[in-house]
Amino acid sequence: MSINEDALSEYRILAMRMPPKADPEGDLEWICKSLGFLEPRDKKKTAFRIFKALLESARDDEGLSSDELAAKLSLTRGTMVHHLNKMIKSGLVIHHEGKYKLRGRSLKSTVEEAHRDVIRIFENLCKIAESIDRIYGLFSRS
Repeated sequence: MSINEDALSEYRILAMRMPPKADPEGDLEWICKSLGFLEPRDKKKTAFRIFKALLESARDDEGLSSDELAAKLSLTRGTMVHHLNKMIKSGLVIHHEGKYKLRGRSLKSTVEEAHRDVIRIFENLCKIAESIDRIYGLFSRS
């Protein structure tokens, strides 16, 4: 998949089987997999660890700098920035005043914001599709 530089954000949502029982660590891992952060080639679960650190920092409404995250997780700044940029592009993480944080004040509100974004995207797709259908003389039964 190539990244489109014109895209404001890119949502990757995978239909994953929900964990069979409640487990905070497993549930967060499932969310990361469902949002395309935790890929099979990420053997050390780097993206998951970064996202978890950002989630933990949300409790105090604090963000973390890439240097703070790198030190906390014993990762290089380059690795950190790579994963953070993907999370920003996904619309779930923001960078504000030198700090990275969840887009919302909680994980639920962050996911709800992304949900609203996806709905708006599909509403716009439907509007343009309807316009194109009219031009081509195509009509649906609904």
